[in-house]
Amino acid sequence: MFKRVFVAGLSALLLAGASSAAMAQNVDAQLGDRMKGHITYLASDELEGRDTGSAGHILAAEYVERHYAEFGLKPLGNAERTSWRQPITFANITTTGGTMRVGDQVFNQAEHAALYSTVIGDQTFDAEMVFVGHGVVAPTEGIDDYAGLDVRGKVVVVLYDMPQGLPSELSAHIQSSKATTAAERGAIGVLTLLPAQARPAPWAYLMTFLGEPQMKWTDAQGRPQSDAKGLQFEGYLSTAMTDALFVGAPMSAQEVQTKGATERVEGFALPGRMSGSISTSAEMIESPNVVGVLEGSDPELKNEYVVVLGHLDHEGVDPEQEGDDKIFNGAMDNASGIATMIEVARELSKNPPKRSVIFLAVTGEEKGLLGSSFFAANPTVPLENIVAAVNLDMPILTYAFEDLVAFGAEHSTLGVVVKEATEAVGVGLTPDPTPEEAFFVRSDHYEFVKAGVPSVYLDPGPAGPGEVASADFLENHYHKVSDEIDLPFDWNAAARFAVVNTSIARTIANGERPLWYADSPFASPDRPTAQRPAN
Repeated sequence: MFKRVFVAGLSALLLAGASSAAMAQNVDAQLGDRMKGHITYLASDELEGRDTGSAGHILAAEYVERHYAEFGLKPLGNAERTSWRQPITFANITTTGGTMRVGDQVFNQAEHAALYSTVIGDQTFDAEMVFVGHGVVAPTEGIDDYAGLDVRGKVVVVLYDMPQGLPSELSAHIQSSKATTAAERGAIGVLTLLPAQARPAPWAYLMTFLGEPQMKWTDAQGRPQSDAKGLQFEGYLSTAMTDALFVGAPMSAQEVQTKGATERVEGFALPGRMSGSISTSAEMIESPNVVGVLEGSDPELKNEYVVVLGHLDHEGVDPEQEGDDKIFNGAMDNASGIATMIEVARELSKNPPKRSVIFLAVTGEEKGLLGSSFFAANPTVPLENIVAAVNLDMPILTYAFEDLVAFGAEHSTLGVVVKEATEAVGVGLTPDPTPEEAFFVRSDHYEFVKAGVPSVYLDPGPAGPGEVASADFLENHYHKVSDEIDLPFDWNAAARFAVVNTSIARTIANGERPLWYADSPFASPDRPTAQRPAN
């Protein structure tokens, strides 16, 4: 799962059908053994953490390809259907220098700011500045922080915080899209003010992660991808530079940061101009998605597709890691999701559903959902023919789960489908227990959501031992070298997770085409919608 810099629904359903205990008794023990075998190999030291572009990632890709071929899937890495691999070139971009002048003060990259750009090379800028509050545009909530503000050709200054009271998934979506929102309104730059609680933190400490290179996939012309088209730069500011921007403004920087932590703040033009320059360089890296398709059994519906996906990459090797173990093996994150995907493919291939099913092992998730972003922008089948996406990312499989969290299910008729499929195997559904973690925008299904495809992301839930088990993993093993096969996996639970997701994928592939609800903020103008049921 993609780890963000700062991480600060469904109604509970009483489900009928077989009990979880009865289901557990019916799970094939061999399925648990196969799940263990997949995870053991994918998280082995031999694969060295499966980093994007690494030899270990290619070994993992070959492992997935062998299973695709074994189950009779067809290659779908290109439109010609001749390769399992969808090649991607990534640019790993480093900001090598930058200065910003505000009035008679000069601020430097790394010392006062963390600047980023998808423009490789040197560029200059000179523009007015506008503070836009939280930078929220949410028509379904009646909010437009840009109302009355002209940001065309200007640098937007925006709070990192989000206003309270927004639905968690909408809030996470808006926060991740602030630069795109500014770019759509003509801004040339976006500078983000860190949360009020970050003001006392030493800037040198913040730069240990804010100053990291950023990776982007590139198009056929070698240009790095950006959703925020037209922006010259983005960045975070130190306290000293933040304060300087607001000298002579209606409110001080500290006032807007403090107020913004709990309530909305209206925007206003900032005094003066900002001028400066930024320089970047890039290292090019190759790494593929691995794509196979199980052809559907219905002569017409086989031309529609359900995508079942998980990320194959993890964080590789860190030579500076303390201790003897330097490998981030990624057993739970996300060898477990890929193992599940493989077993769903195995089971569906025995009796193909009506629609075709694409099995997509993406790369670059840990770098920012890059492989899924590339596929959504460059699908190897027509995007309008992809009816749904089901994401498998870091299921925590150390306990006998009693329920599932289906992130995003309430936004489309997929919620009804997931309910039907989970009822059939005796598993309950639970609302997101940790909305503050913003999981909705931190995993690969989100790139399909942005492309207009109804999507869900399934995770074992908090019922029974789930809350304690999940908290333990996230606190002690998430993105740590201890995420290894020697964690206390419950292999029967791993098998059950594969059974549940097979039921979900089959139900989608055989049923009515999923539709966004018309009142969902993620509903696509390019796709039909449905009315939400009254109850």
